[in-house]
Amino acid sequence: MVGVRAKDHDDKRQLILDRSAELFGRQGFHRTSIAEIAKACHSSSKAWIYHYFPNKETVLFTLLHEFLELAASRVRAAVDQHSDARVRLHAFVLECLRIYAEYRINHAVLFSEMNLLPDEQRAEIRTLERAYAQVLRELILAVNPAINLRKHQTTALTMIAFGSINWTYTWFDAKGPFSLEDVAELTTKLLMNGLEGI
Repeated sequence: MVGVRAKDHDDKRQLILDRSAELFGRQGFHRTSIAEIAKACHSSSKAWIYHYFPNKETVLFTLLHEFLELAASRVRAAVDQHSDARVRLHAFVLECLRIYAEYRINHAVLFSEMNLLPDEQRAEIRTLERAYAQVLRELILAVNPAINLRKHQTTALTMIAFGSINWTYTWFDAKGPFSLEDVAELTTKLLMNGLEGI
């Protein structure tokens, strides 16, 4: 019976996170109330939400924290299956696209709301973001080690490359003419040709 309760607890917690992500992404963190989250979870009681999360900020922190942990773990595992630099970069891009396709939430809005978190939580999210970006940074240097010889260039190129990947969710249509694999290949070619020419 304890196992059943634990699973039910996890399911309800995940429901709150899923509905909160949808609401935050659609109307912003400030405009979303705990009452609205409860209603989206088919509950009439705000107290039900507080049983799982002490406040709205903790919901946002949990969303960001769990997403970044998952993303960093998945891309690292995908990359580590290969040795060739180009194949590793392609694996990174494709895994990112798969993650964003599976979790179709407005990441840009969620991460822009991060400044509303307490300092300690915000610092923790920043640390996870750096770990995620570090995987791509390593791949960029594997493609062209000379990039690291120029001050600040590695970080700039890492963020530029991330931008081309992260914003795919705003236009990619699974029913459109391109598959995720097609987009990953196009993005990898774009990055490889650009990185090798720097």
